[in-house]
Amino acid sequence: MESKQQNEKILLHEQKKNMRRVRWLIFWVMVSISVVSLAISAIFTFLQPTVMLNYTRMIIAHILAVLIPLIIYFRISGANTQKISMRLNKIPLTQVFIIVILAIAGQFIMAIINIPMRILQGAVSYSVPIGLLPGNNIELLVGIIAIALIPAILEEILFRGVFFGSMERRSTTFAVVFSTFIFALLHMDIFGFFGYIFLGLITVMVMIRTNSIYAAILYHFVNNLTALVFEYLSNTLTMSNELVVGLVLGSIVIFISGVFVFRNITPNEAKNKNENTAKILFQNIFSLPIILGVLISLAIQCLPFLV
Repeated sequence: MESKQQNEKILLHEQKKNMRRVRWLIFWVMVSISVVSLAISAIFTFLQPTVMLNYTRMIIAHILAVLIPLIIYFRISGANTQKISMRLNKIPLTQVFIIVILAIAGQFIMAIINIPMRILQGAVSYSVPIGLLPGNNIELLVGIIAIALIPAILEEILFRGVFFGSMERRSTTFAVVFSTFIFALLHMDIFGFFGYIFLGLITVMVMIRTNSIYAAILYHFVNNLTALVFEYLSNTLTMSNELVVGLVLGSIVIFISGVFVFRNITPNEAKNKNENTAKILFQNIFSLPIILGVLISLAIQCLPFLV
């Protein structure tokens, strides 16, 4: 009995220790994104802005602000401890097909969610920023790598792999809410915040239902790819308002239908914990690393306006 209690205490201590690592990883990623974005903007100021240049900036930013902190984290915590929580499991072709359909339809729903904020921004017509819209097939191919492939892989490993995988050991509900909130926050796009909340929730639920991070990566990739290709086609082809409305309404029907089908063909792999979710959420959101990360990031973002 004493041995069991001692093992539980050791396990809880390890979980809290890992959570501290994760919170500081969030801090470093948050600050790194701000510093890298500012530094790249300053360096590239003297170059003629082009779509290809913007793609290059995106790739460099993901490598410096996401990939490198991830490598450091895995070296410190040990990659073997993350294999289980990261759910490195294959997904059957039937699930792949449904995930692709959900992701295509989900992108249009994400765009609808963002409409009120995009109106305030004055850019309601674009799911992809104008500076990232490809003008030819070569730019489209590079855009797929910069906007869809690299972000899908690195961001899913970071948010659904490391963040969610580590937090789930305390509370599944907490892990879903907190990792989704941080996912939206770290995109640093207030006008697209609620769309990122939707994307984060769907990808984490897809991962839980399939018990595979590859499913989350696939959904994220197809979601971003859909936005890029749709905007590219809308600039090269003539699309009537009726066609766009039809696509949006059709996407809503397909997405809802797809969710029901997906739920029926996948088991619920969530391992619910009984810990106080609200308490854990409060402790982590208002922890020192998160508060420091937000304050420092805001200060860095304000620097260009002060110089």
